[in-house]
Amino acid sequence: MILLTGATGFIGERVLQKLSENNLSVRCLVRKPVNFGKQGVSHIIGDVLDYDSLARATEGINTVYYFIHMMGKQDEQERFDVLDRRAITNMVKACKVNGVKRIIHLTGMSNPEEKLSHHLASRKEVEEIIKNSGIDYTIFRASVIIGREGAAFELLDTAVRKFPVIPVMDWQNTKVQPVYIGDVIRYLVECLDKQETINKCYDIGCPDVFTYKELMQEYAKELGLKRIFVPVPGSWRRLSAYVLGKLAPVDANVAYWLIESLHNNMLAEPNDLDRIFGFEPLSFNESIRKIKEGGQCYMP
Repeated sequence: MILLTGATGFIGERVLQKLSENNLSVRCLVRKPVNFGKQGVSHIIGDVLDYDSLARATEGINTVYYFIHMMGKQDEQERFDVLDRRAITNMVKACKVNGVKRIIHLTGMSNPEEKLSHHLASRKEVEEIIKNSGIDYTIFRASVIIGREGAAFELLDTAVRKFPVIPVMDWQNTKVQPVYIGDVIRYLVECLDKQETINKCYDIGCPDVFTYKELMQEYAKELGLKRIFVPVPGSWRRLSAYVLGKLAPVDANVAYWLIESLHNNMLAEPNDLDRIFGFEPLSFNESIRKIKEGGQCYMP
Protein backbone atom coordinates (compact mmCIF):
# COMPACT_ATOMS: atom_id res chain seq x y z
CA MET A 1 0.00 0.00 0.00
CA ILE A 2 1.03 3.60 -0.68
CA LEU A 3 0.80 6.50 1.77
CA LEU A 4 0.25 9.82 0.01
CA THR A 5 0.87 13.10 1.81
CA GLY A 6 -0.39 16.36 0.35
CA ALA A 7 -3.19 14.48 -1.42
CA THR A 8 -5.35 17.59 -1.83
CA GLY A 9 -2.51 19.78 -3.09
CA PHE A 10 -1.29 20.76 -6.55
CA ILE A 11 1.00 17.73 -6.97
CA GLY A 12 -0.64 15.23 -4.64
CA GLU A 13 -4.09 15.52 -6.19
CA ARG A 14 -2.73 14.70 -9.64
CA VAL A 15 -0.55 11.86 -8.40
CA LEU A 16 -3.57 10.39 -6.59
CA GLN A 17 -5.58 10.47 -9.81
CA LYS A 18 -2.91 8.48 -11.67
CA LEU A 19 -2.36 6.01 -8.85
CA SER A 20 -6.11 5.41 -8.71
CA GLU A 21 -6.27 4.90 -12.48
CA ASN A 22 -3.53 2.29 -12.08
CA ASN A 23 -5.70 0.46 -9.51
CA LEU A 24 -3.20 0.91 -6.70
CA SER A 25 -4.21 0.98 -3.03
CA VAL A 26 -3.59 4.43 -1.59
CA ARG A 27 -3.97 5.78 1.93
CA CYS A 28 -4.09 9.58 2.06
CA LEU A 29 -2.82 11.45 5.09
CA VAL A 30 -5.25 14.32 5.75
CA ARG A 31 -6.04 16.69 8.60
CA LYS A 32 -9.81 16.28 8.28
CA PRO A 33 -12.06 13.65 6.67
CA VAL A 34 -12.16 13.71 2.85
CA ASN A 35 -14.32 11.62 0.54
CA PHE A 36 -12.02 11.06 -2.42
CA GLY A 37 -14.64 8.95 -4.18
CA LYS A 38 -12.08 6.62 -5.75
CA GLN A 39 -11.93 2.86 -5.46
CA GLY A 40 -8.93 1.66 -3.48
CA VAL A 41 -8.38 5.10 -1.93
CA SER A 42 -8.82 5.62 1.80
CA HIS A 43 -7.82 8.36 4.21
CA ILE A 44 -6.36 8.57 7.67
CA ILE A 45 -6.43 11.61 9.93
CA GLY A 46 -2.99 12.83 10.92
CA ASP A 47 -0.42 15.58 10.85
CA VAL A 48 3.26 15.43 9.90
CA LEU A 49 4.05 17.42 13.05
CA ASP A 50 2.43 14.70 15.20
CA TYR A 51 4.66 11.61 15.31
CA ASP A 52 2.03 9.32 16.81
CA SER A 53 -0.37 10.00 13.94
CA LEU A 54 2.41 9.21 11.44
CA ALA A 55 3.19 5.97 13.26
CA ARG A 56 -0.43 4.94 12.73
CA ALA A 57 -0.52 6.21 9.14
CA THR A 58 2.56 4.26 8.03
CA GLU A 59 1.42 0.87 9.38
CA GLY A 60 1.29 -1.61 6.49
CA ILE A 61 2.75 0.94 4.05
CA ASN A 62 5.37 0.04 1.47
CA THR A 63 5.96 3.42 -0.22
CA VAL A 64 5.46 6.99 1.01
CA TYR A 65 5.00 9.96 -1.31
CA TYR A 66 6.26 12.94 0.65
CA PHE A 67 4.87 16.21 -0.72
CA ILE A 68 5.07 18.40 2.38
CA HIS A 69 6.78 21.77 2.58
CA MET A 70 6.08 24.55 5.05
CA MET A 71 5.91 28.19 4.00
CA GLY A 72 5.26 30.51 6.91
CA LYS A 73 4.84 34.22 7.25
CA GLN A 74 7.50 36.54 5.85
CA ASP A 75 9.01 37.18 9.28
CA GLU A 76 8.98 33.52 10.34
CA GLN A 77 11.55 31.89 8.07
CA GLU A 78 13.27 30.24 11.03
CA ARG A 79 9.94 28.86 12.22
CA PHE A 80 9.06 27.13 8.96
CA ASP A 81 12.60 25.80 8.69
CA VAL A 82 12.14 24.21 12.09
CA LEU A 83 8.72 22.80 11.15
CA ASP A 84 10.07 21.32 7.90
CA ARG A 85 12.84 19.58 9.83
CA ARG A 86 10.45 18.30 12.49
CA ALA A 87 7.97 17.01 9.91
CA ILE A 88 10.42 14.98 7.85
CA THR A 89 12.19 13.70 10.98
CA ASN A 90 8.83 12.43 12.27
CA MET A 91 8.08 10.78 8.93
CA VAL A 92 11.46 9.07 8.68
CA LYS A 93 11.16 7.76 12.24
CA ALA A 94 7.66 6.40 11.58
CA CYS A 95 8.79 4.79 8.32
CA LYS A 96 11.66 3.02 10.07
CA VAL A 97 9.43 1.72 12.86
CA ASN A 98 6.90 0.32 10.38
CA GLY A 99 9.35 -0.99 7.78
CA VAL A 100 8.44 1.37 4.93
CA LYS A 101 10.63 0.46 1.97
CA ARG A 102 10.79 3.68 -0.02
CA ILE A 103 10.14 7.44 0.07
CA ILE A 104 9.39 9.29 -3.17
CA HIS A 105 9.87 13.03 -2.89
CA LEU A 106 9.54 16.11 -5.09
CA THR A 107 11.65 19.13 -4.21
CA GLY A 108 13.27 22.18 -5.81
CA MET A 109 16.46 22.40 -7.82
CA SER A 110 19.41 24.07 -6.17
CA ASN A 111 22.91 25.09 -7.14
CA PRO A 112 25.50 24.01 -4.52
CA GLU A 113 27.68 26.96 -5.48
CA GLU A 114 25.01 29.54 -4.60
CA LYS A 115 23.68 30.79 -1.29
CA LEU A 116 20.17 29.39 -1.24
CA SER A 117 17.01 31.27 -0.37
CA HIS A 118 15.30 30.30 2.88
CA HIS A 119 12.71 28.38 0.88
CA LEU A 120 15.25 26.37 -1.16
CA ALA A 121 17.62 25.86 1.79
CA SER A 122 14.81 24.28 3.79
CA ARG A 123 13.88 22.07 0.86
CA LYS A 124 17.50 21.00 0.49
CA GLU A 125 17.68 20.08 4.15
CA VAL A 126 14.57 17.90 3.84
CA GLU A 127 16.15 16.17 0.83
CA GLU A 128 19.34 15.45 2.78
CA ILE A 129 17.41 14.02 5.74
CA ILE A 130 15.62 11.61 3.38
CA LYS A 131 18.86 10.61 1.64
CA ASN A 132 20.60 9.94 4.97
CA SER A 133 17.66 8.11 6.53
CA GLY A 134 18.70 4.60 5.52
CA ILE A 135 15.37 4.18 3.70
CA ASP A 136 15.36 3.73 -0.07
CA TYR A 137 14.34 6.89 -1.90
CA THR A 138 13.72 8.47 -5.27
CA ILE A 139 13.95 12.25 -5.38
CA PHE A 140 12.98 14.55 -8.23
CA ARG A 141 13.98 18.22 -8.30
CA ALA A 142 12.07 20.77 -10.38
CA SER A 143 12.16 24.51 -10.91
CA VAL A 144 9.04 26.25 -12.26
CA ILE A 145 6.29 23.68 -12.80
CA ILE A 146 4.01 24.73 -15.65
CA GLY A 147 0.45 23.95 -14.65
CA ARG A 148 -2.69 25.67 -13.46
CA GLU A 149 -2.88 25.88 -9.63
CA GLY A 150 0.90 25.68 -9.30
CA ALA A 151 1.98 28.73 -7.27
CA ALA A 152 5.00 29.62 -9.43
CA PHE A 153 3.01 29.34 -12.64
CA GLU A 154 0.11 31.35 -11.22
CA LEU A 155 2.52 34.18 -10.33
CA LEU A 156 4.01 34.09 -13.84
CA ASP A 157 0.55 34.07 -15.38
CA THR A 158 -0.72 36.95 -13.25
CA ALA A 159 2.32 39.15 -13.85
CA VAL A 160 2.14 38.70 -17.62
CA ARG A 161 -1.62 39.00 -18.02
CA LYS A 162 -2.30 41.82 -15.55
CA PHE A 163 0.54 44.25 -16.30
CA PRO A 164 1.06 45.86 -19.76
CA VAL A 165 4.31 47.25 -18.34
CA ILE A 166 6.21 44.68 -16.31
CA PRO A 167 8.98 45.73 -13.89
CA VAL A 168 11.90 43.30 -13.89
CA MET A 169 14.08 43.43 -10.81
CA ASP A 170 17.53 42.09 -9.98
CA TRP A 171 16.37 38.52 -10.65
CA GLN A 172 15.74 39.15 -14.35
CA ASN A 173 18.87 37.28 -15.51
CA THR A 174 18.50 34.27 -13.22
CA LYS A 175 18.26 31.11 -15.32
CA VAL A 176 15.47 28.57 -15.02
CA GLN A 177 14.42 25.35 -16.74
CA PRO A 178 10.63 24.90 -16.45
CA VAL A 179 8.81 21.58 -16.68
CA TYR A 180 5.23 20.65 -17.62
CA ILE A 181 3.03 19.34 -14.80
CA GLY A 182 2.03 16.28 -16.85
CA ASP A 183 5.67 15.25 -17.18
CA VAL A 184 6.27 15.74 -13.46
CA ILE A 185 3.37 13.43 -12.61
CA ARG A 186 4.60 10.79 -15.08
CA TYR A 187 8.01 10.72 -13.40
CA LEU A 188 6.52 10.51 -9.91
CA VAL A 189 4.09 7.70 -10.74
CA GLU A 190 6.07 5.65 -13.24
CA CYS A 191 9.17 5.52 -11.03
CA LEU A 192 7.26 3.11 -8.77
CA ASP A 193 8.04 0.31 -11.21
CA LYS A 194 11.54 1.40 -12.16
CA GLN A 195 14.05 -0.19 -9.80
CA GLU A 196 16.91 1.73 -11.37
CA THR A 197 15.53 4.96 -9.87
CA ILE A 198 15.93 3.71 -6.29
CA ASN A 199 18.40 5.78 -4.25
CA LYS A 200 18.75 8.28 -7.09
CA CYS A 201 18.08 12.03 -7.37
CA TYR A 202 17.06 13.60 -10.65
CA ASP A 203 16.72 17.17 -11.86
CA ILE A 204 13.72 17.42 -14.17
CA GLY A 205 13.16 20.17 -16.71
CA CYS A 206 12.22 20.81 -20.31
CA PRO A 207 14.94 21.23 -22.96
CA ASP A 208 14.59 25.04 -22.86
CA VAL A 209 16.64 27.32 -20.62
CA PHE A 210 15.36 30.85 -20.00
CA THR A 211 16.19 33.80 -17.85
CA TYR A 212 13.13 34.83 -15.85
CA LYS A 213 12.74 37.85 -18.12
CA GLU A 214 12.85 35.61 -21.21
CA LEU A 215 10.34 33.25 -19.60
CA MET A 216 7.85 36.09 -19.17
CA GLN A 217 8.52 37.34 -22.68
CA GLU A 218 7.92 33.89 -24.16
CA TYR A 219 4.74 33.42 -22.15
CA ALA A 220 3.41 36.80 -23.28
CA LYS A 221 4.16 35.79 -26.87
CA GLU A 222 2.23 32.51 -26.43
CA LEU A 223 -0.76 34.47 -25.10
CA GLY A 224 -0.54 36.98 -27.96
CA LEU A 225 0.16 39.87 -25.58
CA LYS A 226 2.49 42.80 -26.16
CA ARG A 227 4.34 43.66 -22.99
CA ILE A 228 6.96 46.25 -22.10
CA PHE A 229 9.67 45.16 -19.66
CA VAL A 230 11.31 47.86 -17.54
CA PRO A 231 14.42 47.17 -15.42
CA VAL A 232 14.03 48.25 -11.79
CA PRO A 233 17.00 48.20 -9.35
CA GLY A 234 16.62 46.06 -6.24
CA SER A 235 14.41 43.07 -5.41
CA TRP A 236 11.22 44.66 -3.96
CA ARG A 237 10.16 41.31 -2.54
CA ARG A 238 7.62 42.53 -0.01
CA LEU A 239 5.92 44.92 -2.41
CA SER A 240 5.88 42.34 -5.20
CA ALA A 241 4.46 39.69 -2.88
CA TYR A 242 1.79 42.08 -1.61
CA VAL A 243 0.66 43.08 -5.11
CA LEU A 244 0.74 39.57 -6.57
CA GLY A 245 -0.91 38.19 -3.45
CA LYS A 246 -3.85 40.48 -4.14
CA LEU A 247 -4.11 39.63 -7.84
CA ALA A 248 -3.05 35.98 -8.07
CA PRO A 249 -4.67 32.91 -6.44
CA VAL A 250 -1.52 32.57 -4.31
CA ASP A 251 -1.07 33.51 -0.66
CA ALA A 252 1.15 36.60 -0.27
CA ASN A 253 3.49 34.75 2.11
CA VAL A 254 3.99 31.93 -0.40
CA ALA A 255 4.57 34.56 -3.11
CA TYR A 256 7.21 36.21 -0.93
CA TRP A 257 9.27 33.03 -0.49
CA LEU A 258 9.00 32.13 -4.16
CA ILE A 259 10.10 35.63 -5.18
CA GLU A 260 13.05 35.36 -2.78
CA SER A 261 14.07 32.17 -4.61
CA LEU A 262 14.16 33.96 -7.98
CA HIS A 263 17.80 34.82 -7.22
CA ASN A 264 18.81 31.14 -7.40
CA ASN A 265 19.57 29.58 -10.78
CA MET A 266 17.63 26.36 -11.30
CA LEU A 267 19.16 24.33 -14.13
CA ALA A 268 18.97 20.55 -14.56
CA GLU A 269 22.10 18.44 -14.36
CA PRO A 270 22.37 15.84 -17.19
CA ASN A 271 20.74 12.48 -16.45
CA ASP A 272 19.41 9.37 -18.17
CA LEU A 273 15.69 9.89 -17.52
CA ASP A 274 14.83 9.82 -21.23
CA ARG A 275 16.24 6.30 -21.44
CA ILE A 276 14.65 5.10 -18.21
CA PHE A 277 11.18 6.54 -18.80
CA GLY A 278 11.04 6.48 -22.59
CA PHE A 279 9.88 10.05 -23.11
CA GLU A 280 11.28 13.56 -23.33
CA PRO A 281 9.71 16.45 -21.40
CA LEU A 282 7.61 18.89 -23.41
CA SER A 283 9.11 22.21 -24.39
CA PHE A 284 7.86 25.31 -22.58
CA ASN A 285 5.79 26.40 -25.58
CA GLU A 286 4.26 22.93 -25.91
CA SER A 287 3.43 23.01 -22.21
CA ILE A 288 1.52 26.28 -22.56
CA ARG A 289 -0.37 24.97 -25.57
CA LYS A 290 -1.32 21.84 -23.64
CA ILE A 291 -2.73 23.96 -20.84
CA LYS A 292 -4.63 26.13 -23.31
CA GLU A 293 -6.05 23.07 -25.08
CA GLY A 294 -7.29 21.77 -21.76
CA GLY A 295 -9.06 25.03 -21.03
CA GLN A 296 -6.73 25.66 -18.09
CA CYS A 297 -5.06 28.81 -19.38
CA TYR A 298 -6.98 32.02 -18.79
CA MET A 299 -7.13 33.98 -22.00
CA PRO A 300 -6.56 37.75 -21.99
